[in-house]
Amino acid sequence: MSDGDAKAGGFSYSGSVLDDLLNDLSGGKAPAPKKAAAPQKAQQPTPPPAPVKAAPAAQEVHSHNGHRERVREKFIGNKLKFDNFSEHEIIELLLYYCIPRCDVNELSHRIVRKFGGFTGVLNAPYAELIAVTGLGEQSALYLKILMRLCAKYNLEMQRRVSVTNAESLFDYMVYQFAGESKECAKLYLVDENGKVGAPFEIGRGLEERSVFDFKKTMNIISNSSAKSILLAHSHEKTAAPSDNDVIMTRRFRQMLDPIGVTLIDHFVVR
Repeated sequence: MSDGDAKAGGFSYSGSVLDDLLNDLSGGKAPAPKKAAAPQKAQQPTPPPAPVKAAPAAQEVHSHNGHRERVREKFIGNKLKFDNFSEHEIIELLLYYCIPRCDVNELSHRIVRKFGGFTGVLNAPYAELIAVTGLGEQSALYLKILMRLCAKYNLEMQRRVSVTNAESLFDYMVYQFAGESKECAKLYLVDENGKVGAPFEIGRGLEERSVFDFKKTMNIISNSSAKSILLAHSHEKTAAPSDNDVIMTRRFRQMLDPIGVTLIDHFVVR
């Protein structure tokens, strides 16, 4: 078409042809020309939304911040002994290695109350430990493994501890009283080769009065073939023997002389 100019792939008509078409459609009367639409600004592309930064995770804040490290340092500072440790602190220290990144202070208090102390926790049935809220199978198994290890250690020590090895003998005595919350006394029979046997508990009580049950002690000795014995008892505050300890030691020697039994030594353990 001679009057059409190709533009952008379509056609636009010249002014005269467009007027003729409009006259024909309106019965000869041309409509008022339309105002040219104001040119629109090219629409700018909408920028993509800015990435939303995740809010930093709130750090857990509790009153026991740094408590784990303090308990560990306390144990190290005590030359790897449980001196001045409460029952729940011992359990708490153990649980650090099977319940990571969690406050176990309240849990330790709870299970010590439930089972009656450190030894009660280790001796508790596996099924009862699992049932404790917050403890779980892994921690219960860990505690039972420790208990069995202690029993195995005790048995091995009994087999090799001798009165001739002062260092191992002292360690053996300390081990026997680990976890005791009250003063108690124990008797050890010694065979002819100097081997120290398993302990017999011969008393339990308070530091202000004797914990030794003399009748029970003499019955155990009389019913054995031992010619030598060791005595040991624990103090809550100090390992220094009291005046009463000295008196009790002399009394034991006086009672043993007539039956030919020798009291080798009397240990005080804290």
